[in-house]
Amino acid sequence: MADKNNGEFQLQSTGSKPGLPRINSTERIVSSGNKGLDCTAQRKFVSALDTINHILIALVTVYLVYHAAKEYSVTNVHVILCTIGYVLLMSEAIIVLASDNVLTSSLSRRANKHLHWILQAIGLILNLVGVGVMYNVKSVHFVSIHGITGLASLVIVCVMTIFGYPVWIAWKLRKYMRPVTTKFFHNFLGIAGFVIGMVSQCYGYEKSWVYRATKLRYADDTLLVLTVLITILSLRGALVSLYRQAIDCLKPVCSST
Repeated sequence: MADKNNGEFQLQSTGSKPGLPRINSTERIVSSGNKGLDCTAQRKFVSALDTINHILIALVTVYLVYHAAKEYSVTNVHVILCTIGYVLLMSEAIIVLASDNVLTSSLSRRANKHLHWILQAIGLILNLVGVGVMYNVKSVHFVSIHGITGLASLVIVCVMTIFGYPVWIAWKLRKYMRPVTTKFFHNFLGIAGFVIGMVSQCYGYEKSWVYRATKLRYADDTLLVLTVLITILSLRGALVSLYRQAIDCLKPVCSST
């Protein structure tokens, strides 16, 4: 009799509770498997985009430097320095902070931050020298869209670089400003300076130099499209971070209203 009662108790305890849907273990496994496949597919897609972006950066940089290095002139030096500074170093300086960057994903977050400011500093120096050599040989300065956007980008990047140190000690400055606010302004200035600089690069393609150097009719249009793609792909991670930082900055304001 005791065994019978025990058996009945075991059957009742293992059965599903009335009113609650039973979840099949097979369905749970299939669901988790689908999520895993989705994550894997997403990672592969992002890695493919990053790989394409790195290839485009290398192609545009090598192509312009190759044609500019054929003969010496101040314009050619300007092209070489600013192309390496913006298209190569500034782009890679932004990409390196993306956690899923295919080239630096194996490095620590701290190592990527150091690599970020090193690439950015070298790129800024090359851009300053590149603009400086053109400034010395021209009597009229910064009247074209190419020149105005180039100058604006340099000013923004210089300000961002000078005030980039507070980002490293944002936690220590939390009494005066929230760390997320400090990072937001740094990120915003970086994106603005990079975009304006790449706009200047694109307007530079409209100069007659591209056709004279390459002897190809549509070389300027091709370079324009590739540079726009590089700009968009390079900002993939930075724009996501900027959006999240903006939301975090607005939370106290929204909660107080």
